[in-house]
Amino acid sequence: MLLVNPWIYDFAAHNLWIEPIGLLTIAAALRDNDYTVTVVDCLAPHPGAPATRANGSGKFAKRALDKPDAVRLVPRRYGRYGVPVARFESALKAAPDPDVMLVGSGMTYWYPGVVEAIARLRARYAGVPVVLGGVYATLCPGHAQMRSGADAVVTGPGVAPALRFVDEATGRDSAPERYADPCNWPAPAHDLVSRPFAAIVTSWGCPYRCTYCASHKLAPRFVRREPGAVVDEIVGCVQRGIEDFAFYDDALLVGGGHRFTAIMKAVVAQGLRVRFHTPNGLHARGITGSLAQLMRQAGVATVRLSLETINSLRQQSTGAKVTTAEFEEAVSHLRAAGYGPAELGAYILAGLPGQMLAEVEDTVEFVHRLGVQAKLALFSPIPGTLEGDLALAPGMDPLLHNNTVYPYLLGSNYARDLQRVKQVAKEGNSALLRGF
Repeated sequence: MLLVNPWIYDFAAHNLWIEPIGLLTIAAALRDNDYTVTVVDCLAPHPGAPATRANGSGKFAKRALDKPDAVRLVPRRYGRYGVPVARFESALKAAPDPDVMLVGSGMTYWYPGVVEAIARLRARYAGVPVVLGGVYATLCPGHAQMRSGADAVVTGPGVAPALRFVDEATGRDSAPERYADPCNWPAPAHDLVSRPFAAIVTSWGCPYRCTYCASHKLAPRFVRREPGAVVDEIVGCVQRGIEDFAFYDDALLVGGGHRFTAIMKAVVAQGLRVRFHTPNGLHARGITGSLAQLMRQAGVATVRLSLETINSLRQQSTGAKVTTAEFEEAVSHLRAAGYGPAELGAYILAGLPGQMLAEVEDTVEFVHRLGVQAKLALFSPIPGTLEGDLALAPGMDPLLHNNTVYPYLLGSNYARDLQRVKQVAKEGNSALLRGF
């Protein structure tokens, strides 16, 4: 079986520990059922790519391309991020001929990379069925059916459907329905891609229903893995030489963080020399003094907290996942544990419908006063979410979901003022780091 992780098409893309976890989970399930699996990863490190940082993150190689008409108003360079096309074609040439091709997808506005990957697969393997899943397929299924070139589009968790398609093509029976329950999914097959890090998921979905987030659409149920299984996955990666791990949960600390605590205690008990990163953001109300100390001891090196705003009315109306007081208390615990500005960052949303930029700037100044870097998260109008459907009419080109594009849809004055706030955040972050 051939599994493909496509290119990113965008104005900007940074490798904050990106790994195709969904695709690798399907790969592991296929392998457990004795299927031969090949993964072609368009976002893999390769000769000529920018060097990665010591913690495994970094940049992707970029090839400049003409901007699609839908986003021509954005005064930035557009391009394809990832491996050169020639390297992709060479990888296909070296792979065994597949019975089925499974293609993943990331952000909805990255879909041109999906279209190009599928077109190239079809050119090489005429008649072999192509199945598309992932974020774009789930959030924009109609668009994906019309534009992607895939024979079938799978929405939601794709492990069971993927095995079903493969079984039908090969005449085998791997009992795919047992994979309908995420608790039966194997750990992702990290060994099938080349990364100096591994992304770890300890749970799928989120019990919150934030008005700007599509987590519950991508994973309708909130399901947690057993801590022992997560630790075994980490140990397996360590044995392969991996030292950096990024938690990709949407709700890592929900419920008091008891399972995360168990994982961190096991890491300490086994003496694992690793670094952990939390690029998806942590719920501040789950951080206690004892957990902050444990995180420091276990090697959590990058702490990102989800604040979004200090406006109390907006905090409540968008999901009630944090209050300003809870955030401040969490920062106090983390600072007492030894975390400084170089390791602490807070996500701040900018561009929500009806949100004034003065609110964003106030939030930036607040987190800076606490000694925390301000990480602006520009609003993306995700289809099927309350805020997304308020901001953008359903059925619009998914390229307009791009958080780089959306400010320009609000007008050149807004885009200019937003750039000023971004500069305030950048300068404040730099000042914090200089004084650290």
